[in-house]
Amino acid sequence: IAIMPISEKAQRAWKAGTAVITAWTAFYGLFYIDYGPHEHCFSDVQRWYRRKIDGMLGIDDKALKKRIARDDGERRNPTTDGIGEEQ
Repeated sequence: IAIMPISEKAQRAWKAGTAVITAWTAFYGLFYIDYGPHEHCFSDVQRWYRRKIDGMLGIDDKALKKRIARDDGERRNPTTDGIGEEQ
């Protein structure tokens, strides 16, 4: 069986594609994969990355926690809709 060699242009494209896929996999593994509830070697880097992303998006961690606590309180103490029935 004869194997046909691929051209130099195709080899460059293959190498570039492989480099992009490898870089994306490393980025995703470092910053996004959830390795469970315990501390791991990427915990500090992931926390740092999430703080930076939240800062770019204008998400305030303290305000978010306050909003979640308020929403939880509203679910525990439902208000009436004016007719006497709970929402």
